[in-house]
Amino acid sequence: MTDHITLRGVAGTEPRRSGEGSGTLVAKFRMVSNERRQDPETGQWADVHSNWYTVSCFRAMASNLLDSIHQGDHVVVYGKMQVREYDRKDGTRGFSVDIEAMALGHDVRFGISRFERVRNAESATERRTRHGETVHGRAESGENVPETDWPQVEPDTEAA
Repeated sequence: MTDHITLRGVAGTEPRRSGEGSGTLVAKFRMVSNERRQDPETGQWADVHSNWYTVSCFRAMASNLLDSIHQGDHVVVYGKMQVREYDRKDGTRGFSVDIEAMALGHDVRFGISRFERVRNAESATERRTRHGETVHGRAESGENVPETDWPQVEPDTEAA
């Protein structure tokens, strides 16, 4: 049985490339979700419990992850969850929770995100470099902004 789960959290590690020998691009990062509570006596907020997950992405999604998500980013992940049991070096049993991401993105509750659609196998970093854009955003000139078929509509200044 496969469980699907949606999680909000923070990328606790920088995403890394893995699975080099398999021929399939895999990218992974560790994500932490914290439960926060306000201390009734002091009024201060504190993390009272943290859950750690390993998030994995494959193929094109892995490439997009490597170009988009960085340590410290607030993210939302939807995917297949698997709990694994393992033996630690000290002989005790441990558990890990792995998520195979089916959808992943920034949590815009904490900031602004920009979407760039990938239309071929070229990575976002290669496209930005070719078009003279900065790594984390578009160049100032705006010359390379893609055209759309959508009509240009001026904002309605009359409506409130």
